[in-house]
Amino acid sequence: MTQRLSLRIKLTLGYALVFALTVLVGGGAVFLATRQVLTTSLDATLQETASVAQGSIERDNGRVRFTPELQVSGDLSIELLTQRGVRLTQAGQGGEESGSLSVLTLGLSTQAHRRVLTLAVPGSLLLRVSRPTDILTEFLETLGRLLLFSGAAMIAAACAAGYLLAHRALKPVDAVARTAQSIADQGDYAERVPQAPGHDEMARLTRTVNAMLDQLSSTIEREKQFARTAAHELRTPLTALKGRLDLTLDRPRPAEEYEKALLGMRGRVNALTELTESLLALARTDGPVTLQAVELAATALQVSEALEDAATQQGKRVRLDLEESWVQAEPEGVARAIRNLLENALKYGTGSEVWLRVQGCEVAVENSGPGPEPGSWPRLLQAFERGQGLQGVSGSGLGLALVSALTQRWHAALVPEWRSQTFVIRMQFPRDG
Repeated sequence: MTQRLSLRIKLTLGYALVFALTVLVGGGAVFLATRQVLTTSLDATLQETASVAQGSIERDNGRVRFTPELQVSGDLSIELLTQRGVRLTQAGQGGEESGSLSVLTLGLSTQAHRRVLTLAVPGSLLLRVSRPTDILTEFLETLGRLLLFSGAAMIAAACAAGYLLAHRALKPVDAVARTAQSIADQGDYAERVPQAPGHDEMARLTRTVNAMLDQLSSTIEREKQFARTAAHELRTPLTALKGRLDLTLDRPRPAEEYEKALLGMRGRVNALTELTESLLALARTDGPVTLQAVELAATALQVSEALEDAATQQGKRVRLDLEESWVQAEPEGVARAIRNLLENALKYGTGSEVWLRVQGCEVAVENSGPGPEPGSWPRLLQAFERGQGLQGVSGSGLGLALVSALTQRWHAALVPEWRSQTFVIRMQFPRDG
């Protein structure tokens, strides 16, 4: 049942319940305290009257009576009784009402709507002083009704105030819900939640939601751009491959020409496969990170051995300067990052040697030549971006972008260094890893 109620109603009911309990406890305490005070006051009056009455008892010829000087005020009743309850004398009003008091109990008691004080006096007699409790009862009933009605009014006012406060407090939440629904319905990621004023929890909520929407919008736009660029990059080799197939099949050819055409197409398919794997690897960099201990020197050695034949074909050699170094990263990602850096150095370096160094928490790849233009470095870290004058060199433009994305996952840094004769790229890992 409560699951169907809105949060405003739930909060209002919560406020009302707490306030009602508070009013109930407070009203009950006031009622009990008032009754105790009034009863104590009445008892004090009875005791004072009994004290005066004890000094006003006289005996005359075996008869016991009160002296004429005993003046009883108001509705008080004073009686002198035997041990069996037979009235010997009486003073004050309420004689008939006091006659209904049949129970003889020493001390204070309440009988037949009267407050009674019974004391033992010399001569084996009993002195009974009583007073009606009608006024006390009527006052307490009036007080009880007043507390009940005022408490109900205060609870109703608290419910209304609680609902208004809940409504005002939850306005930013409604704005967040409406914005989220609008984004879901229209796909407009530029829409934002109105900023709540102040620095309270709701203001922080709206700021956090807007920051999340900014990040989400940026991510979606980046993914859209990535998808458009990837589609363009894939369409070009696929179009070329389709043209090559059409050209090969437009007329019968000798087996040698078919074999030559198939070998050429296999090379294009291999390039497409490499491009697709790079795209998948770049897409995975947005996934969750599971860091583990990685030994950089061993990984660098494995990568250099895997690229030894490729280096030899280009007339180059990979020189190693390795020392044991452990970092927190992803083994497969570290190997791919080192491979990409080393392949770029072999492809674009001008000298005959490429240095691969591991020192401390750092991997450095150094090659001869000027390297890319310093001003173009930020652009080269984006997917499908290549340096100027390299359009004729085979490559997808994903190598540095993938390395940059991987280093960000590991909270590492990709630092370029331009020297007089060489260019160095350093992959620096946190030293506390």
